[in-house]
Amino acid sequence: MTAIENSPFFWLALIGILVFVSALPTLIAIARGADDISYLILLNVICCATVFGWPIALITAIRWPRRYPRPPAATHRYPPPAAGRHRHAQRRAPYA
Repeated sequence: MTAIENSPFFWLALIGILVFVSALPTLIAIARGADDISYLILLNVICCATVFGWPIALITAIRWPRRYPRPPAATHRYPPPAAGRHRHAQRRAPYA
């Protein structure tokens, strides 16, 4: 165990993972295109000082309103068939 503790790569990896996890709420807010990202960054910096505040910052980053709302989801991919006609009724005569 002392070989791992004395390795500088172990400590660099550990610090890198902790920095990534602590910055995760800010990264999520940026990826979502949240409105007023500066407030979320400030909240993340203040709340990450405690273990209990980090989940609050994470939930806030996920639920914060977007700058540009998503367009409504399409309900149909293709237009509906014409009334009274079925797909199989439109068969063509074979070539002569």
